[in-house]
Amino acid sequence: MPFSFSTALSGLRASSNSLSVTGNNIANSNTVGFKSGATSFADIFSNSLGTRLNGAGGAVQIGNGVRTTTTITNFSQGVLNDSNSPTSAAIQGNGFFVVADKAGALGFTRAGDFTLNQDGFLVSSGGQKVQGYAAVNGAIPPGTAITALQVPIGETMAPVETTQATLRINLNSADATGAEFHAPVNVYDSKGVAHTLDMVFTKQADGSYLMRATLDGAAAETSVNGGAASAAPVAVNFDANGMLIAPISLSIVPDQTPLAGANLAAVEINLRQTNADGSPGASNFTNFAATSAVGSTAQDGFGPGTLSGLGLSADGNGTLFGVFSNGQTRAIGQFALAMFNSQQGLRHMGGNLFGETPSSGQPSIGSAGSGGRGGVVGGALEQSNVDIATEFTDLIVAQRGFQANSRVINTINQTIQDLLQNI
Repeated sequence: MPFSFSTALSGLRASSNSLSVTGNNIANSNTVGFKSGATSFADIFSNSLGTRLNGAGGAVQIGNGVRTTTTITNFSQGVLNDSNSPTSAAIQGNGFFVVADKAGALGFTRAGDFTLNQDGFLVSSGGQKVQGYAAVNGAIPPGTAITALQVPIGETMAPVETTQATLRINLNSADATGAEFHAPVNVYDSKGVAHTLDMVFTKQADGSYLMRATLDGAAAETSVNGGAASAAPVAVNFDANGMLIAPISLSIVPDQTPLAGANLAAVEINLRQTNADGSPGASNFTNFAATSAVGSTAQDGFGPGTLSGLGLSADGNGTLFGVFSNGQTRAIGQFALAMFNSQQGLRHMGGNLFGETPSSGQPSIGSAGSGGRGGVVGGALEQSNVDIATEFTDLIVAQRGFQANSRVINTINQTIQDLLQNI
C-alpha cells in the first residue's frame, strides 16, 4: 500500500512536467525561430513480490510509477514570413546561425531577427555578435576564419573609370543619304564625373556610314582595328543582311583637356556580343529597315557612392551586400552556419540560443548551402514551429492525466481510512 502513494505522485509529477512543456510551447508560439518540445516518459523499475513466480515462470512485479526521461526538441522547419528589415535572415533547411558573446563564447540560433549596433556590428536580439566570413575588396577569400560581421557604416565607394561600353544600335537602311543619327552614352572619368560620349553616324550614298565621336561636344579621336588613334571619321559597313562587317574593333580616345585634371583613357566599344564559350557573337550594330534607335547601353564605370542599404544574395549562400547610392553593390561578408552530429544533444540557453554539449558534439561551421547546410533567405524570419491545435490537444491529455492521478491518491486515501476504521 505505501508504494501506491509514490506511484500516483510520480504520475502527478510527470503530468505536471508535460503541462509545463506544453505551456512553454504555447507561450512561445510567436517567438521567432522557436522550436517546440515534447515530453518523453518511462516507467520506473518494478518491484518483485518476493521470489514468487507465476504459472508461466515469470516473476510477479508491480510498477512503481512513471518518470520524465527527456524533453525532445522538434527541429522541423518553421514557416518563413517576410520582414521589413534588410538585416533579417532565415535559414531554409539545416543549420544554425553562429553568434558570440562579449567573452567570445559561441551560441547557436535559428532566430535571424538581427540588427546593427552603434559600431555597425550585426547583432542578435540578445546583443551577441553574428559570426561569418568577412569580405576583402568585395570578395570572400577562401579559407577565411569566422569573425564578427561588421557593416562599414558611412563608407564611400571610390569611382571607377569607364574602359568599355556596349550599345545596341540599329541604323535605318531606308534613311536618305546625309541623314545623321546620334548614339550617346554616359561615361565616367577617374574622379567619377559623368560625361556624354556621343557617336554620330552619317549615311553615305553607297549605304555605308561615317562615324565621328565627341565627348561633351569636344571632338574625340578613334582607334580602328588596333591602329593608332586618329581624328578621321570611321567607315562603318554592313552586309546584305544588315550585319556589321567593319570595323572589327573600335576604341574612342577622348580629348583629355576638358577633364579638369581627371583621366579618361580609351573607351572600347563592344561591337559584338559574346557567346557562352567566349567566341564573338551577333553584331551589336545592325542596318535593318527599321527606325534608327539605341536599344540599350551599358558601360563599366560609375561615380562615387556612399553606403545606403543592405541586402542578401538571392541564391541562398548567405552573402551580405552593401548597396551604395551610385547603384553599385559590394559584398560585405557571408553568414556562417553550424551543423551538429546530434541536434537533440544541444542545451537550451534561453534567448533563442542553443549551446554545445558533449552529447551534441562539436559544431561543424561552414558557409550556407555547403555540407548539407541550408540556404539563407534575406528579408525573412523563421516563425515558431509550434502547432497550436496539437498543443491544446496535448494540454487536455496532460490535464486528464493529472486529474486521474489525483483521483488515485484520493482513492488510496479513502481505502486507508476504511481500513483504519475497521481495525
